[in-house]
Amino acid sequence: MTREEREAGAAETSRHLRKLLLTRPDYRRLWQEKAERRRSVDISKAGVARVIALHLWGSGERDDSEMSLPRNLKDRVRRALDGEAITPQTLTWFIEAFGMDPRDEQTLWATLAAAAPGTTRGISYTMASDRRLALRQRHRTIALFERYVVGPRRNFSARRTLQIIMALEEGVDVYPFDHESTTVPIEVIYGGSLGRRYVYPDGQQMDAIMLDRPLKLGETASLEYVTGYKPSDHYASELRRSARGRSENIDIAVAFHVKALPCAVHWVVWSDPMAGTPVHEEPVTLDGRNSAHRFVPFIEETTVGFRWEW
Repeated sequence: MTREEREAGAAETSRHLRKLLLTRPDYRRLWQEKAERRRSVDISKAGVARVIALHLWGSGERDDSEMSLPRNLKDRVRRALDGEAITPQTLTWFIEAFGMDPRDEQTLWATLAAAAPGTTRGISYTMASDRRLALRQRHRTIALFERYVVGPRRNFSARRTLQIIMALEEGVDVYPFDHESTTVPIEVIYGGSLGRRYVYPDGQQMDAIMLDRPLKLGETASLEYVTGYKPSDHYASELRRSARGRSENIDIAVAFHVKALPCAVHWVVWSDPMAGTPVHEEPVTLDGRNSAHRFVPFIEETTVGFRWEW
């Protein structure tokens, strides 16, 4: 991994840390109470430094006679929040000082790990605009294994999904499955049953998969479902998987029939679930089973997938 890539990874960790400190009321209240200027709309780095200093004094990691500690920490806090540099020790101080939720802690460590040399990075914040969802997302995907099949007529013939979701609040009883309008009714193999179908103005659809039982906060559920496709005269040329909230451990592959092999395949990141040109793409070589495959540690507020040429 190049220096530029490591810097981009640190910036990603910083963006998520800033987002948490600004949007989570319990975290925001802590640094605001210690801020010198209460009316500032941005994060008070002096306030954050005081929160961390109080934690270090209280835990015994720093001697309470070290009265200059908040001032000495301010530059480290600034570099972390500005995306210049953030070390594992600094991130540990943030997490412990603000008493962060285990889910937020996991997300931050995942982004920092993705910034380390030799690690595949996650993909996030490429969405150009947001779309109102038919159902509010109340879960987080913690693992997704998705397999597409392109048949001999150069059309999608099947899509199989194995997914593990975690409840972000009490009583989560539905998983909203967004998909293309060309799909036929989904068959839920394990974990739930089909509920109501919603149709968005752009033609994309959402099927509510009703879970076998409501989940408590932090509980997980496994889902397995298969999607078929309507016959079409139009050749398939891409697949897209979107994530608004954070989704982790994403494993996507598309297999091509031996009589329908593309001349070129690319891994792509888009700014829109349906339209728009790629914001990033790179060539992919098919493996011995005529499949294109990619694993990503996490995706958030982005659309990823493959496109190919016949």
